[in-house]
Amino acid sequence: MEWQKVLEILTYKLNEIFISKKKPDRESELLSYLWNDQNIKKLVRLWLEDRYEKRKCKSIAKAQTFKTMGNKEFQAKNYIKSIEFYTKCALHAPANSYELSLAIANRSASLFYLSRYDDCIKDIELAIRLNYPKQLYYKLYLRAVQCYLKLGKQDLADEMLCKIQEIICNSDYITPSMKDDIERKVREITITQSCVQNVIQNTSNLLKLKSEITFEENVNFPYASVAIDRKYTKELGRHVVAKKFIEKGDILFLEKPVSFVLVNTDAYNLCQNCSCSNTDIPVPCTICSNTLYCNENCLNKAWSSYHCWECPGSQMELWKEIGIGHLALKVLLTCTTTTDRIKFNEMQNLVTNFDKLSIGALTEFGIAAIMLTIYLFQYTNYFETNDLKDCLMTKFDDQSFNLDFNILTDNNKQLYISSLLLRYILQLIGNAHAITKPNVVLCKDNSPVVEQCIVATGIYCSASMMNHSCDPNIIIIFVDQHMVVRASRDIFKDEEIFNCYGAHYRQMTMENRQKMLRSQYHFICKCKPCTSPILQYFMERFSAMKCQKCNGALCNIKNSIHCLDCGDKSQIYSLVEVEQGKQIFEAAQVLVDEGKTTEALDMLKKCLHIQNTVLYKYNEDITDTLNLMGKIYIAMGCWLDSIICLENTLLSVKRRFGSSSIELVDQLNDLTDVCLIYLEKELDTTTDTYKCTFQKTLEYLNELEEVASLNYGSWSTIYKDIKIKQEKINLISRIS
Repeated sequence: MEWQKVLEILTYKLNEIFISKKKPDRESELLSYLWNDQNIKKLVRLWLEDRYEKRKCKSIAKAQTFKTMGNKEFQAKNYIKSIEFYTKCALHAPANSYELSLAIANRSASLFYLSRYDDCIKDIELAIRLNYPKQLYYKLYLRAVQCYLKLGKQDLADEMLCKIQEIICNSDYITPSMKDDIERKVREITITQSCVQNVIQNTSNLLKLKSEITFEENVNFPYASVAIDRKYTKELGRHVVAKKFIEKGDILFLEKPVSFVLVNTDAYNLCQNCSCSNTDIPVPCTICSNTLYCNENCLNKAWSSYHCWECPGSQMELWKEIGIGHLALKVLLTCTTTTDRIKFNEMQNLVTNFDKLSIGALTEFGIAAIMLTIYLFQYTNYFETNDLKDCLMTKFDDQSFNLDFNILTDNNKQLYISSLLLRYILQLIGNAHAITKPNVVLCKDNSPVVEQCIVATGIYCSASMMNHSCDPNIIIIFVDQHMVVRASRDIFKDEEIFNCYGAHYRQMTMENRQKMLRSQYHFICKCKPCTSPILQYFMERFSAMKCQKCNGALCNIKNSIHCLDCGDKSQIYSLVEVEQGKQIFEAAQVLVDEGKTTEALDMLKKCLHIQNTVLYKYNEDITDTLNLMGKIYIAMGCWLDSIICLENTLLSVKRRFGSSSIELVDQLNDLTDVCLIYLEKELDTTTDTYKCTFQKTLEYLNELEEVASLNYGSWSTIYKDIKIKQEKINLISRIS
């Protein structure tokens, strides 16, 4: 049975009972009532028992299957593929099993043949720590010697040679024939000339970031810049203001979350402790079979901080079921083990909106908190190993939450923990933030587009102090788990710093924004886009007809047809030509898929003529038509025609998404790609067309660099790819 079904069964009768009762005033009052309901405890325990019986444990059989597959790929010299299978072997191999250490040792061999010597050494060291058989140590030491020689580290190679010599002389399991064989291999290795390689060391993204930015932290506002401050008024609540003039691009927050969880619990490419990319050689949890870390350090930190109590739930596959409840549990566990009292109390002080939520919603969240508490009590040693008074209660600066509890008995301890969990669930609903990473995806025509993919959900207490605006003056970048908040425009002294809670006026209509904000955050937004008549119907412009009097945006707003620019209400709203244009566009797309580009182009020209006649100039349909025409021209090698099409969409993209948007980065990337191809292929560099295109390309690249730096940071691969483009055009300039 799914968890949602359990909630439906339990809340059906409870909601009827609560209708006649006074709504609880606080978490403990609600939880006290719910704990007294025997049906809740019985069904929750049965559900957890069923999950425990069906839990996914490590499997030697599975590990051996993946080892065999890895060996097959290794023998075929498909080393990259063999690494994938050896990693899966390690993931499924039980702790302290031979298969676990062997999988890592075998992976080190694949890394060696890929000339990844540093990574090879890391896996050699890991295999030894995972109890690789001592009688086979010499194999790993021989491989390590070769790595160190390749890297030009003679002293470390000598160290390994000494260990090999010690094994030869002092090990009972080394036979004379084995000794001769080992000595022969040593001679072969040391005679071979060392090949010192310029190996690029993997530096963490955060270190790259810190090396490229200056950030002075506000001593009174953790993780915030000295340029901003946290204020409180009755009208605005806690909010953030500028203490001085802030320039566009300045960093306002650099914050690590209290905790985070990956959106996809089966993710194999991200570390579940720091959210950095695992590359292809992650370190698995030795207990559960779906948790991976980027290195042993993260594994050990995670285990001692939270994963020792989270791990059974991973085996039971609880975390796929309960959504924000997983993050709430992880916050509890992290708060239990943290020694950072400031960060602890920043978390406790976030708003819960308890009084604004319906009793039905509170009941569901309360039952989830009970389930998590029973899980901790029955399937982990959390309550046995933690003194709740020392680990939690004494850390509170404000003891008002703790006054309701006397934690002398198991029942009282469970009430306390479940109340905290409910509190965290409610805080996360209003304050959690999606963690995103840029990801290059291919469209239907195989053209690359950068998308912001949500990979995790985290809680950032200091950044949560920012109020919402549908037109924020900040932009957020994630470097692994760290949140970087930058000013997206100049901000003046005493001006408020605004975040966007997902309801951006360039992405959603005002009606939908207000509905979402009331539903999740329980307030009516009164920001400029929500109150200014000019911006009130901003989104409607991009599906508007053309006003025949002023060429402005003619829209149907609440069954009233009028121009948003001149206000004229006398025109007839006909969709015949619009539908005709859409049909032609769809037919052209079919022709493109069939490879009939010439016919498709003719149809698109006809479509564009109709659209320019009846549609507002920034209508998305016109932008789509021009972009598709541009791609067809690229396929036909008509670079200048493609450039013209893509240039014509630039202003539309800026009007729709803003002149500092990631959408503009994508558009400028496409445009400069075509410009560079033309400049490289054109033989006659003396024409005015060539010179003009060259100059425009320089300008586009400079604009692209600025917008990409703001959105992704100068430490990102996207930004570095743009710098490569700039180097390319400089080379073209020198050649021509």
